[in-house]
Parts: sequence; C-alpha cells; structure tokens
Amino acid sequence: MKKNLAVYVLYHSQYEQGKTIYGDIYKLLCRDANCPFQDGLDIPVYLRTGDDNQMCDIKPISIDNTDRTFILLFVDDKMYCSDVWHKYIGEVVALQHDYADKVQILCVELSKFAFDIGHELSDKQFIRLQSFSICDNWKEFQIRLFDNLIRFIKKDELRKVKIFISHSKKDKNKLGQQCAIEFRDYIHSKTKFDSFFDASDILDGQDFENQIRNNATGEQSLLVILNSNTYSEREWCQKEVLFAKGNKIPAIAVSLLDGEVKRIFPYISNIPYIRFNDNWDDVLILVLRTALDQYSQAQYLATLREEIREPDRNTFQVLPFSPEAYSYVYDELASNIIYPEPPLTKNELDVLKKIAGKEKLFLTPMQLLAQTVNLKGKNVAISVSETPDANLLGYGSEMIRDLTIELSRHLLIAGAKMLYGGDLRESGYTALFSDMSLQYKDYQGNVDRETFFFQNYFAWPIYLNFTTETRLQYVNSRVKPIFVDCPEEYTGDKSKPIAPVNNDNNYIYALSLLKMRRQMEAKTDARVILGGRTSNFSGFIAGVIEEFVQAVVAGHPVYLLGGFGGAASLLSSLIKKEKKVDDVILEARKAPRYDEFMMFCQDNGIDMGYNKLEEIMASGFACLGNGLSDEQNAILMQSTDIIEIVGMIINGLKNKIGNA
Repeated sequence: MKKNLAVYVLYHSQYEQGKTIYGDIYKLLCRDANCPFQDGLDIPVYLRTGDDNQMCDIKPISIDNTDRTFILLFVDDKMYCSDVWHKYIGEVVALQHDYADKVQILCVELSKFAFDIGHELSDKQFIRLQSFSICDNWKEFQIRLFDNLIRFIKKDELRKVKIFISHSKKDKNKLGQQCAIEFRDYIHSKTKFDSFFDASDILDGQDFENQIRNNATGEQSLLVILNSNTYSEREWCQKEVLFAKGNKIPAIAVSLLDGEVKRIFPYISNIPYIRFNDNWDDVLILVLRTALDQYSQAQYLATLREEIREPDRNTFQVLPFSPEAYSYVYDELASNIIYPEPPLTKNELDVLKKIAGKEKLFLTPMQLLAQTVNLKGKNVAISVSETPDANLLGYGSEMIRDLTIELSRHLLIAGAKMLYGGDLRESGYTALFSDMSLQYKDYQGNVDRETFFFQNYFAWPIYLNFTTETRLQYVNSRVKPIFVDCPEEYTGDKSKPIAPVNNDNNYIYALSLLKMRRQMEAKTDARVILGGRTSNFSGFIAGVIEEFVQAVVAGHPVYLLGGFGGAASLLSSLIKKEKKVDDVILEARKAPRYDEFMMFCQDNGIDMGYNKLEEIMASGFACLGNGLSDEQNAILMQSTDIIEIVGMIINGLKNKIGNA
C-alpha cells in the first residue's frame, strides 16, 4: 500500500551528531521501538549518508511508493566542502524540480556557509537554530520540523498554522487570561505561527459566535485548551471545545488547575494532556505532533480502507483519533469504526458498545488485519540480524528493530507463536517480547504460565553459561529457552565449553549449530529472513543461509527481506539469478581461516551445504513456496517499507498456512 508521506534524512557520515539525530527523528516521526505500545506517528524515516568515498554507493531517493516525500538536508562544514555531496544534492534538487507537487527539501543550517550549498537552494528558507548543534536546540528543531510537515501534508505550504487559544477569563487569580496573553505573545514573537485570541482578534461589529466558530474550525486551526479552575464552567469555553471536536480539529489541553475543582467538563477528554511547566515550547510540540498525527492518520486510514478487499469495506468509517461517546453526537458513524493504534481497553469498548450497539466493531489497522488471517497453532521463525552496510542501503538500526517488533506484534495478534535462534538478550529483544506477550495474550484466549509466545533456541555449548537468573528472566518474559544437545560426534566433556580455535572445534561448533537449526525447523511452519552475516560466522555456511536451506528442504514457506542487506540480500540475488553460489563462497572466504576450514571439510568428505544451496537455487522463486507471486516476492526482496513488508508477509501466510 502506498504511504501518504515518507521522510529522508541526509547528512555527511562524518557529521558528529548525524547518527544520534537520525535515531531521534525516527523515534519522533515513526516509532520508538523500545516503547512498542506508545502511540507512534508511523511516518517512515529513511537515511542517506556517506563520505566522499561512499557517495557513489548510496541509493538514490525513491518516490515511487509514497504520495509525498519530505527531504531533510543537514548542511554542515564537511558536506559543504564535499564535491560528491554537491553532486548528490544536485540530483535531489532535480528530483524536486521534476516532482514539485510531491517532493519538498528542507535544509538545516549547520555551517556559516550553508546557504551557499547550491544556487538552486540559495533562495530557500533554511531551519536556522540558535547554534549549529541540533541536540542543544532539539525543542526548537521539533517545532520547525512539525510546522513544515503539517503544511506539506496538508498541501498548503503558504498558509500559516493557526493556534486557537481557548481560555477562561473568570479565574479569581486571572490565571487563564494571563497565560493566554503570555502564550499569544510567545507565538507572535518566537514562532512562525498565527494565533486567535478573542479579546484582540474578533473584529469590531462582527458576529461574536461566528468569528469564534470560524477560527476554531479553520482548515489549519489547532485548539489549545488552557484548562484553568473555571474553564469547565464557562459556556463559550464549552462551545469552543465542541466546535473543534465536531469538526475533528486537533486539540490538546494544558492543565492550569490549582486546588479543588468541583467538576470537569466531560468532553475535555480523549485528547493529549500536558501539565504546564512554564515552557510554551512543550505545549507547541505537543499540539503540533497531535496535528501531524491526526492529519497523517486520516489519510493513511482512508487509503487502508480502500485497500481492504472485503465486500463491506465501506461500512468502516475512518476516525483519525480514538472513538469516544461524543463521537455519536457529532458524527453519523457507520456500523464499524477504524481508528489509529493502540487499541482501546476493554473497559472503553464496553461503554462504546452500550451506546453504539454490541454489533458494531471498533478496530485498529492491526486488529483489522488480524481478522483476515488466523495463525493459531502456527510457529513462525524469524531470522534477523543487522548488517554492516545498513547506512549505504538507507536505514539504521532503528528500522530493523522497529520492523522486528511490528512483525512480531502482527503475528501475535493473528495467533502465531515465534521461534528465534540466537541470544535475544544481546539484541535487547527479551524485554520487548515480554511486554508484547503480556499486552497481546488476550488475543490468544486464556493463557496460563505454561504458555510461551516466543521460543528461543540455543546450541551447545552456547547455553552452558545460562544461570538460574537468566532462566527466570526468560520464563517471566514468556520466552521459552530450548537447549539443543551436543552433537553425537563430540566425545569430549559435554559439561565444559569449547572455543572454535581450530578446525576440529570449528567442525563440532558447525555440527552443533546445524543440529540446533534442524531441530528448530522441525517445529517451524514458516520462516522470515532478514539481514545476517555473510562472513565471520561459526557454522559451515552463513547462519541465515543455513536456516534458509533447512526451511526449503522441509518444505516451509520462506519470506526473504533483501532490502536490508546481508545474507538475505545475497539469497535474493541468487533467486533472481543476479549472483551465483560462488559469490556466497567468496563472501565467506573474507573471514580469516575460512579457506583452511573449507579445505578441512573437503579432505574429510564433509558436506558444508553449498551443493544443496546450488540445487535449491535452480528453481528460482519457486523455492520460496510462500503464497506470493514472483512479482510480489521481487517487491518484498527489495522493500524497506515496514507497512508494505508486514502486509505482504501476513497475506502470504494467510494463503499458505492460515486456518479457515
């Protein structure tokens, strides 16, 4: 499915804050994978970076899979001095010129010469902060970024965002009015926004109600509620809230409450809240983020509804925020509602169903997708690891982590359980999987302490260092560790670990890993492959490639995500006949002593697995057997769009192993 918006972050690889800033922007606009249940904006954020020696290898910016593309260009001294970066920027500017209605470039000044980076950009307004450090000016940067993205996604770049300040004038200490004046003055002196403040902005001789209504419900109006002690009592304050909600105007509330308040107006709810801390930047960031989220979700959900191939898709009405009781007053809601993640709690749903009727559905995109596929009783194995060429391919570790979490989340909702080979602790996934297990156990019916949603396989002698504390951590996390015994060929002391420091030990290590992978595959119904080392591994062949071979031999569907590089990319190239198995061997031989180990295996008549790989690849796309067409698999092999990837995998699983 085509995304409505994608963001690209461009910086010179030697820019000291580059990696940190990219990670922060990813968390800001897409999702913080470390907090999988917090509401994310779901805007994909891609990376383009490199130095003078790498630029020729950096992927061009793609606009094919998104309606609008927003490019952030961080212009520091090193980028300014780089001829190859000047050339690359010229290509980006040409892209904007050719697709002026779809592409926007926003430059960030990090050098005193930044404005001279190219004559095509010299007439553009840069983000100019108090200093050249983004980290030191992070709040100001967020405000400027949100502002530009809102106007871009609304396709009205020249119209200022207007902030409607809703407040009470009847507080005994005049707090509401004083804060409103202070906020208005801050907006006019420190930002590029417009504001509406009734005391100064209602025109003489004009209808009071119409002026407020028009400004509270304007196309790019945002509502900030200054909730002081008397706010809920005031008729016009109540009307302003209802005007905004009735017209789906993004709104937040700022708490100015002091002491006892007899009653809060009930419809100042279902919106983000912030306690005022004497910092108006925090208020601006929250209201702008809320607006971008609501505008983006409205477009995304509308597109999703059209993509649903069910005959009753039009019975779903889109809400860009969580439904509430008041929704049934200001909207004629359809029988079913689709709204953004995360799902409402059972208590909220019970109230809504009493109002709307028990037959009505309230679903998030994940819940909607889960309704189309039943994977209960199925085990899906995930082979995932980061690759050293991530930056050149245009993504960071944040995206890999995010994809792993989102895919696992969807599979859990659909009823599946996950299998993983490797130490989850090293990647930090154990705690995240624990949280997801607890959050989504209700989707899988009654769950007791013997039910595990993740099974983590360990080969001998790797598991010998497991302590009781480690076991406790896994069990409590609903992750079941499975220890695969030492291979029979080993005649030494199995209670003591060995190190792969010679060919004999390497052989035992490789046998042990192969045994573990075969045992895991025997319990697997489908496998997803992402990343993976191509050299410096401990087995006969690269671990991800060996898992691929075992999956194909077992007749299980395989989903290859080659867009993130590594072994998965090599496998994709083999299937598409772009490379040969000899290329896989050449990659493996880059590691020290691998040639020696290959010779050892050859002299002792040991099959390393390359012949089988060659045999499998002769069948091309057919070896995947995953319920997707060759064309769909070709897309999956190069995609880095999380929504697209998860959707295609779920669709393939539905076709191959889904329950009726």
